[in-house]
Amino acid sequence: MNTPEWLTELLNDPLATDICLNGSETAFVDRGNGQGMTEVPHCHWPADVMRDWLIQEITRVGKAWDARNPFIDATLASGHRLHAAFPPLSRQGLLVSLRRLPEACREQARPESCRARWSSDAQSQTLFLRLEEKARAGDSVLISGATGSGKTTLANDLLTCVAPSERIIALEDTPELAPAHPHFVSLQSRPPNAEGQGEVTLRTLLRQALRMRPDRIVLGECRGPEVLDLLQALNTGHRGLISTLHANSPRDALRRVELLCMMASGGAIPLLAIRELLATGVQWVAQVRHRKIEALWKIEGREGETILMRNDLAS
Repeated sequence: MNTPEWLTELLNDPLATDICLNGSETAFVDRGNGQGMTEVPHCHWPADVMRDWLIQEITRVGKAWDARNPFIDATLASGHRLHAAFPPLSRQGLLVSLRRLPEACREQARPESCRARWSSDAQSQTLFLRLEEKARAGDSVLISGATGSGKTTLANDLLTCVAPSERIIALEDTPELAPAHPHFVSLQSRPPNAEGQGEVTLRTLLRQALRMRPDRIVLGECRGPEVLDLLQALNTGHRGLISTLHANSPRDALRRVELLCMMASGGAIPLLAIRELLATGVQWVAQVRHRKIEALWKIEGREGETILMRNDLAS
């Protein structure tokens, strides 16, 4: 089944970072300019053809859909991350969200290309070079920001600049990280099947990764109980974490990590102990907005119940 010409053009457009199909008659595209999405004209296609196209695409990458699992997460052969929501949960019909993964990294970009990506803004360039230096030295970095802000792009670029001799193991729900690094491998979690069997969580993957001789463990996104296990690993000899999470500021990012750890432990671990793990295990928090590095904060330990942070630009 052929992809509609208008959608093919969008999938091939390097500036189109996000494509959202709201049913079979409306589509919007974000070209990463920070001004939101614009409607795509002449994008109508029959609902049954759209559905057949989607099922064909997810089948190619080993995914399946059924009525008991009305959502799909996949990475298409084109390199786009896909999420789909099927009726009757979606009132507008089939909803498809496509996210372009960092193209330069998929094409085996060199570190110079990664640095050039952040050179259009003087502050971003300065902070990227600072982050690259610290990531190479083995410091742990959290990358915070909103959806589509450039978190994964920054993570890919930092990993590309890591020494080729280091073994990097990434843990992801949906494959997004693809740095130009010769010793990068990725493990993907797996949801349970229709009978509720076969689930492999990020927490399970982390335990396996620790036995795979990693120099660095990368968590695609901080969102669940695996964060607590990862913080403990960072305090027992492992280093060089790079991970992303959704937060509005570096301080909010730390609060979110604390909350995830509290939920993972069921309240059994005191907040003070979690802050100690965080303050000693993570060294930097970068805030990304509109594909620019907006701020870089250094974690400088703990004083009482407060995690001490310093704005790197102020130093």
